[in-house]
Amino acid sequence: MTFTEILNILRLARNIFQNENLLINLNLDNSEKEVYVIGDIHGNLKSLRKIIEIINKDNPKYIIFLGDIVDRGIKQLECLILVLILKILNPTKYYLLKGNHETFEMNQAYGFYYEFIDKFKDQDKFKEILLLYQVLPICVLINNSILCLHGGIPEDIDIIKKLKGINPLKLDENAINSINKGIYQILWNDPKEVDNLDFSNSFRGPGIKFFGKVAFDRFIEYNNLNFVIRAHECFAEGYKWFFNGKLLSIFSSANYRGYFAPNPASYAIIKNNIVEARNIE
Repeated sequence: MTFTEILNILRLARNIFQNENLLINLNLDNSEKEVYVIGDIHGNLKSLRKIIEIINKDNPKYIIFLGDIVDRGIKQLECLILVLILKILNPTKYYLLKGNHETFEMNQAYGFYYEFIDKFKDQDKFKEILLLYQVLPICVLINNSILCLHGGIPEDIDIIKKLKGINPLKLDENAINSINKGIYQILWNDPKEVDNLDFSNSFRGPGIKFFGKVAFDRFIEYNNLNFVIRAHECFAEGYKWFFNGKLLSIFSSANYRGYFAPNPASYAIIKNNIVEARNIE
């Protein structure tokens, strides 16, 4: 594809995203309808194509990508453009959240920025990618009881209330200051299966936290949640349940660390307010 073609896709998608709020509310009133939730893709076009085949066959009502479409894989731009095209063609069926790799710093550190510059020979053109990142939503709340996000719950227990009704283009300085830390931790935090753990510092860096069962139980009770679905971590078994089956961690890029440490790609299905995990064969 030429840059002009890609630019048209980026701008069409951005126009859609900038009319969505940072927290998206979706409701299912038909017990036959399903939501499919997709984890990290990381430039794995083979896994993404398999996921799209499943979506086309099963036809769920909504599909939510939890972010981290680019970096590390060999088809990063192709994966991003494909997901954006799906969004453009059916904007009320497909949703894309921001992950920690939908940032300039991570794209510089893990490859997408340099792949893009090498292809188009102009670093200024990458600004169009960053403009897209600025308007991506942060989380999806399904039937007011199932929260979908990229990384994990933040220390700010009121973050869901703070994000409701907020459009990314209408943030004033006070709103930004109020939600920035919470959003950062939503993108980066990880669960740790420790019963008496609240929050603790993470190896990932300053301001990033592990959250244990104490923190998780408090958060879901306060916000009247039944489940949380997140991505952000790769597991050899494809997916992993935490905290008595209330938090599901999925990862949708197969063999992420190579064939010497294989993992299946996984995804989540929501139906009748119940969460199920599946691996892709």
